[in-house]
Amino acid sequence: MDKCEKRIFDGWHSNRCSRNAWKDGYCKQHHPDTVAARNKRSAEAYEAKRKREPWYLLRQAEKRIVELEAEVAEWRRKHG
Repeated sequence: MDKCEKRIFDGWHSNRCSRNAWKDGYCKQHHPDTVAARNKRSAEAYEAKRKREPWYLLRQAEKRIVELEAEVAEWRRKHG
């Protein structure tokens, strides 16, 4: 087997990847280690983008407000 083992689905047909096998029967693009690394980078980029969204920032601010209100209530209880 000198070609990649990955099957590519084009919507109607399933064909084998036409690239030469690189390691463990897969080409560099379809090797499980490469796919895992690519998925990890993608997830990290998505998480970074999500944390910049206005709704996420608002939710974090609301959580911090609740924490501060609890601290103020505790301080008032102690110092009356």
